[in-house]
Amino acid sequence: MKPATDSQRLLKALNEQDQAFRKLATNPAIGSVSKVGRELSAILAEVVSPIQKVGERLHTPEYRRAIDIARQLSEASTGLPVSRPPTPRIEAPRMPPSGERIRSVAELGALVRRARKAMKMNQSEFAAHAGVGRRFVSELEGGKASLEFDRVMACAQAAGIDLTARLRSR
Repeated sequence: MKPATDSQRLLKALNEQDQAFRKLATNPAIGSVSKVGRELSAILAEVVSPIQKVGERLHTPEYRRAIDIARQLSEASTGLPVSRPPTPRIEAPRMPPSGERIRSVAELGALVRRARKAMKMNQSEFAAHAGVGRRFVSELEGGKASLEFDRVMACAQAAGIDLTARLRSR
């Protein structure tokens, strides 16, 4: 699976570098280089960890709202549009045209899980795509009954699930 964020790509590169240093460590002539490599890897890991945490925070709905507000304020004060980074387009899986009757939150959560897995996303990637937190996705898929409806709708939309309502005939 391809890493989704810059911090994940950086962490992957650091892990590959660490593996290369470990191979060099088996060569007795390069023992001192291996020691320096381990020291550099430790220093880089200390630097990457805070950066990775900031990157994860930027995918939360609160930060996205703050970024949108800052963008709107900037546009209002300067009169110039602020460019938005392109939103990645992820194809949702094709669901049967007839649909499914959902009778519980657990059934909706299971449907969201199937759609997420069909898109080959983990919960964190899907949460970022839907604009919610990973914990919320976990709770939805687990069938938690007391969830915010607007976030449930955001997850359904991100999963390519249309929710409809109609009056039952008596």
